[in-house]
Amino acid sequence: MRILPRRRDIDIIGKKYIWFSLSGVIILVALVALFTRGLNFGIDFTGGTQFNIKCEDGTSISQVRDVMGEFGYGDAKIQLVEDSSFIIKTPRLDKEQISLIEKALEKNAGMEKLEEVYDVGPGWGAQVSHQALIALLVFLVAILIYISLRFELKMAICAVIALFHDVVVTVGVYALVGREVTPATIIAVLTIMGYSLYDTIVIFDRVKENTGLLTRQSRKTYSQTVNDALNQVMARSINTSLTTLIPILAIMLFGGETLKAFAFALFIGVIAGTCSSIFIASPLLAAWKETDPKFRAYRERVERRDTRKARAAKTGEAQATAGKAAAGARSGTKPAAKKKVDGARAAEVAKPEPAAKPKPKPAARKPAGQKPEGQAKSRTKGPGSGKKRKKKKKKK
Repeated sequence: MRILPRRRDIDIIGKKYIWFSLSGVIILVALVALFTRGLNFGIDFTGGTQFNIKCEDGTSISQVRDVMGEFGYGDAKIQLVEDSSFIIKTPRLDKEQISLIEKALEKNAGMEKLEEVYDVGPGWGAQVSHQALIALLVFLVAILIYISLRFELKMAICAVIALFHDVVVTVGVYALVGREVTPATIIAVLTIMGYSLYDTIVIFDRVKENTGLLTRQSRKTYSQTVNDALNQVMARSINTSLTTLIPILAIMLFGGETLKAFAFALFIGVIAGTCSSIFIASPLLAAWKETDPKFRAYRERVERRDTRKARAAKTGEAQATAGKAAAGARSGTKPAAKKKVDGARAAEVAKPEPAAKPKPKPAARKPAGQKPEGQAKSRTKGPGSGKKRKKKKKKK
């Protein structure tokens, strides 16, 4: 049976200051571009007349501008859309001026077809902007109320901050690239906010589920629990974003001009919304919640426990090192002076032992009644043998 390796969690919350710094730099660049370059508002917001024309191959923007300069509109906005297709924006013109410009473009700019001409008054653009602003404010208030009731107020505020982050990034990209802002762009921005909010709600739901189990006996802090929740749903968020970006990218490449304007804002917003939900909203919530006395006490308790474990581990390592050193000293790592003594002892042990003397063979037994020779000799030669002889003579 094959055992799969354990998934390693990414420490997103622990690196929150890195994400905050990167986000700050991006927002700063976006704001600088917004205030220096400004937004390229479409005719729907500024009012005026727009020509969509198709010219012969090889026609340049300078040729079209020269024609418009003949009528006093040399500063008109001229945009090359596709091969020899142009969009010309001028202040509002009457029908006679439009007819004269059309004839001049056919004669001097090689215009083959006037695809569209339409006038928009400045009041219509102001009305669209006003309604979009009202829709944005109502949306934010509704989101604050819903998330506060469903989760808590701090989560609602963090979600709204992430929404503002997405809007600023999207608007900054529009200012950097100079893309035209149309009513489709406004619709796309509102769609982006809804998508980003959906991703944030999914993450906050898992965060609430995990942090609801925290107690004084827990071995993790609030930030560590939020990090676990992020790792559990991050793959889902990324996969959802990728599957959303594929059709959007297809519209950007093969759609019409109106669809491209809508898809471009969606493409930037989906990427920004996914990143803000993971790297902005959740770390911001964890940092804010750690200031609560309850979760701060949890953190201090966990840090004390970790400190004790670290000290015990160091003590165990020191004891293990000392034991290895002692074992090494016993096994042969001795000082030089002792090595000499050990060498002398080894030489003594290496000397050959003297040959053992052969044991005497036991005397052969003699028949009963026969005395051993040694005893007979000892009686004839011993000191007591003479006395016995003298006693025998006296008796005689």
